[in-house]
Amino acid sequence: MFANKYYESDIKYTFEINRFFFRLIGMWPFARTSFFLPDIVETVLLIIACFTLLLSEIVPTIIYIFVVLKDNRLRLKVVGTMLYTIVTTIKYGYILLYKNQIRNCLKLADQDWRNVDNSSARISMIDRVRIGRRLVIMCAVFVYLNGLAIRIIVPLSHGKIVTPQNVTIRPLQSMAHFVIFDVQHSPAYEIVFFLQSFTGVIKYTITVATFGFITLCVMHFCAQLDILVTLINKFVNERQEKYLNKRLAIIVEHQIKTRNFLHLVQNATQYSSLIEILGSSILVCFAGYYVIMEWKNLNAVRLCSYIFALMMLLFNVFIYCYMGEQVIEQEKKISLTLCTLEWYCLPIEKAKALILIMAISDTSVKLKAGKFVDLSLKTYGDVLKMAVTYLNLLRSFE
Repeated sequence: MFANKYYESDIKYTFEINRFFFRLIGMWPFARTSFFLPDIVETVLLIIACFTLLLSEIVPTIIYIFVVLKDNRLRLKVVGTMLYTIVTTIKYGYILLYKNQIRNCLKLADQDWRNVDNSSARISMIDRVRIGRRLVIMCAVFVYLNGLAIRIIVPLSHGKIVTPQNVTIRPLQSMAHFVIFDVQHSPAYEIVFFLQSFTGVIKYTITVATFGFITLCVMHFCAQLDILVTLINKFVNERQEKYLNKRLAIIVEHQIKTRNFLHLVQNATQYSSLIEILGSSILVCFAGYYVIMEWKNLNAVRLCSYIFALMMLLFNVFIYCYMGEQVIEQEKKISLTLCTLEWYCLPIEKAKALILIMAISDTSVKLKAGKFVDLSLKTYGDVLKMAVTYLNLLRSFE
């Protein structure tokens, strides 16, 4: 029997949103039933379908940019969408390669929920889960509304274009050139438009899924550090010396377990975070460039859509950096707690045992993007500076 009698409802509440988005793209690392064969077949089919749709958008767009278009300014108007698709495809491939590490992180979180036997610790964990769920829902709203604006409203607002040669051109969500058929003829146009809509859903689901995973893990890590603070305070306030060794052992075990969990999260997310930071830095400057262009053209629909896209990209990068900042702040909280303990109330031998715990806490732990970029609010400021620099570079092409 689980130590936490509410385990089943708690773990369902914790994984619910992440499970939904991961299953849409065939990446949830746990089988739904004991008979796993149908689940494997479904996963393989979903992965193949996702990669096929993503590549079927990237390749025709690249052909259109470098073969059909001759003007650099026109190329810049299209290349932003292509880069977003490429970045998303790379993240999807990364998730596929690191699926086992993702499973290990989720298993450790699952074990913590099984073993929590203190009501205050459970409440602390639920509060952190609630914060994480709200952030993921906000991200999903931003991402999908941006997709609706960019991929549906903007193309439809263009309407049909009639060339001087009396040729009618119907806009696509993502400009593309198909060598083997003319996309403007029915039913090819309708089929391609539908497939591009479906591809957009996949891209935005991948974005939300990767975001949701790192949010879940960081919030769980913060909850474990909150529990660690409580354990340390109980250790110092313990007046019966026979229980001190047991409480000290629990503290050491919990501290090591929590830091090992963060290490696993770092290994599982370091490159997806790097892709997100670098990709969004470039995409932010493209979105800013499109806002400036549409401001000059006085196109209200496209202007509002690109402003919303800019806000979405900035929000996503901010939350990644905010997650890293939360890790840093929680570690500082542990260090501060240890430094302000009433250690002089403890027996000398037990007080000395706190030195090692303090030394471990002083060893900084951070979430890093690619092992060399700290995820923090300072990094967010650097991303904004980088995006403005790239934007000025793009404007030089005018």
